[in-house]
Amino acid sequence: NLTKVKRGFNLKEIKMRKAAFHNLGCKVNSYETEAMQQLLEDAGYEIVPFREGADVYIINTCSVTNVADRKSRQMLHRAKKMNPSAAVVAVGCYVQAAGAELKKDEAVDLIVGNNQKKDLVQILDDYFADHENSGEILDIGHSQEYEELHIRRIADHTRAFIKVQDGC
Repeated sequence: NLTKVKRGFNLKEIKMRKAAFHNLGCKVNSYETEAMQQLLEDAGYEIVPFREGADVYIINTCSVTNVADRKSRQMLHRAKKMNPSAAVVAVGCYVQAAGAELKKDEAVDLIVGNNQKKDLVQILDDYFADHENSGEILDIGHSQEYEELHIRRIADHTRAFIKVQDGC
């Protein structure tokens, strides 16, 4: 029963959104993907497998090699093909390396820099309110800012990860 009031809305009146994640890259990305998933769950999103029809596809990208760049682009485009009306969100290192290109890519609805993953729920709320991407990408190579993301549980691992850096 969805009678809880969250963020000023009666959840009976709004549709529960489905979100799907795909992770590319390193253990930092794995940790951050888990943290973003938990943030969306806390906000009332239903997390579904990447193949399943979702309202939001979040691809945590990698840019460590040219192959990783290509795989990141492929997954972003695959998500848009699976559901053209879904919001496709690019996060991660490929965003940092190719943000200008991604802003022009019609398959990508939102770009979220490595410093903004903790704000994903608010970014999605803003996007669904007016369908605009207002995200700015901070040059993390020239910033002393560190994004703290925390997880409460470990999924599918026998070891826990600890976040010690932003990006590669």
